Amino acid sequence: MAEALPHVESFLADDRDPPSKRRILVEALRLFVEHGVDGTTVRDIAKASGYSNPALFKFFASKEDLALHVFGRCYTRLSERASLAVAPGRPFGERLGSLMRTVGRILEEEPEVLLFVQDNLRVYWPRLTEAERRTSLIEVLRGLLRDGAASGEVTTTISIDLLVAALSGTVAQYARMRHFGELSSDKALSALEPLVMRMIAP
Repeated sequence: MAEALPHVESFLADDRDPPSKRRILVEALRLFVEHGVDGTTVRDIAKASGYSNPALFKFFASKEDLALHVFGRCYTRLSERASLAVAPGRPFGERLGSLMRTVGRILEEEPEVLLFVQDNLRVYWPRLTEAERRTSLIEVLRGLLRDGAASGEVTTTISIDLLVAALSGTVAQYARMRHFGELSSDKALSALEPLVMRMIAP
């Protein structure tokens, strides 16, 4: 049985989930990121999790049902963590720093979560419930940058939407390179915040 991914279970598991379901979710995420949903079979997930195919079908009707479930959990919990990080009532700089630290922890501890969401938005986002789609990382970042522009701390010469695209793309590519061993230096993460500040500076 493969080792569980550290911290990933906190994104995927519900307190009511039995250990077998938790393990299936963790291993499904790992395999989906490494091989894609299409490149992963139910047998692959069962073997990696140490359970049988029937154990998987006890919780999910199909591999697609499992993939949508994993996506929904990752998407909503990423959004929840980002929303908490930028909660209003503090200066823009503090809120941005809080968001960067939150994203940094995710990139270091659970990059698979961000990768799976980024790489599968087109397929699974439209299939989420309205409640699940209500908040997104993009909307959280857009709202924060609008506040920063209003306070003169974010450039107004570049559209907020373009800044959001540039920042989210940078973070996603960092996660991809880190996960696949193309970025091994811990200093790369510490350089992300200064890079973001330069990208948004007035």
